[in-house]
Amino acid sequence: MSSPCVRITKIEALALSASFDDLYDSPEDVPDWLRYPASSHLVLPRRGQYATLVKVHAEDGSVGIGECYGLPSPEVTATVVSTVLAPLLIGQDATASTAVWERLYQGQAAGGHNRGFYLEALAGVDLALWDLRGKITGLPVHRLLGGPIRERVDCYASPVALHADPADSARQALGFVDNGFRALKVKIGRGARTDRAHLTAVRQAVGDDIEILTDVNCAYDLDEATQVGSVLHDLGISWFEEPLQVDDLANLAELRRRTGLTIVNGETHFTRFDLRDSLLHRAIDVFMPNVARCGGITEASRLSALASAFHVDIAPHGVGSGVSLCAALQLCAAVPNLRTYEYNRLPNPIRERILTNPPEFRDGALTVPTGPGLGAEIDDAVVDRYTVARY
Repeated sequence: MSSPCVRITKIEALALSASFDDLYDSPEDVPDWLRYPASSHLVLPRRGQYATLVKVHAEDGSVGIGECYGLPSPEVTATVVSTVLAPLLIGQDATASTAVWERLYQGQAAGGHNRGFYLEALAGVDLALWDLRGKITGLPVHRLLGGPIRERVDCYASPVALHADPADSARQALGFVDNGFRALKVKIGRGARTDRAHLTAVRQAVGDDIEILTDVNCAYDLDEATQVGSVLHDLGISWFEEPLQVDDLANLAELRRRTGLTIVNGETHFTRFDLRDSLLHRAIDVFMPNVARCGGITEASRLSALASAFHVDIAPHGVGSGVSLCAALQLCAAVPNLRTYEYNRLPNPIRERILTNPPEFRDGALTVPTGPGLGAEIDDAVVDRYTVARY
């Protein structure tokens, strides 16, 4: 006998914003490395931390909470959730997350809206539905996914930002090590000479026992990336993230062949169809889905399985609020082909303050939440403090 469905009755979307200006005495005090933490922000600087929270209400009184990626404006995904997705959700079975995902995806796929803000909005709904399923069953999401394979997730600190002085890069890197990290990621992308200066300073500061990863944020062409790859070889660094434009798969494959480095891509990809092309080109070694962008846990699970068929690992991208942090850890706990997790350490009140039960970080690893659903217990007062729009 089939179990009764639980109908969706209401959808809420909350746009959250935490301005960097509020973290300092005046806007002039906000450092350039925070405004421009990566080369990709030189055109559109970062002005704060953002997220869109999605609340899915069910007829039994249960409420699931998810998160849409908020950059560069959380009002965008909140609008998509409230005006496009909500009419497709009311009355649907809240426990049938795959069926709902397909309904939402197919609702706009023919119109070409199968990436970008639409998939980020869909991701927020999907995470909320998984949270709701867990709360209804009394189980954490990683158990619904067949886990846990692991109860603690190795992670790295990110980022050592684009400082002007290599000594400042070294100082920030040492701060991460002092806080218990055994791996950290350095933003590069300013030419071989400058990249070498900063990476050398970091390596000398932290020593050989700390793993260094690099992130280019698409700053190079193939020849420049090949030259910088030699710098990484000299310093014993293998992780080479987004060295080229993310869709330049033929040249990514060629760079992988030339350098023998670990080529990493995927934080701006959305579905298994994007990943499929990277795998067929043999362009990557590690794929970085963001659960608040790529269509949520439903699609991230598919991405992980597809990657494993090509012996490619996943290493989820870690930018977002405390809700997506918990969601990513649920995925990490249940995925066999996990490499590592990016624990973003840029100042972010909506990550650090939004949860009443933040995951424990100790000895280079985060503990997977074990509460029902995503395991994220929300401080409503903090949510209200950072909410700039409600839909």
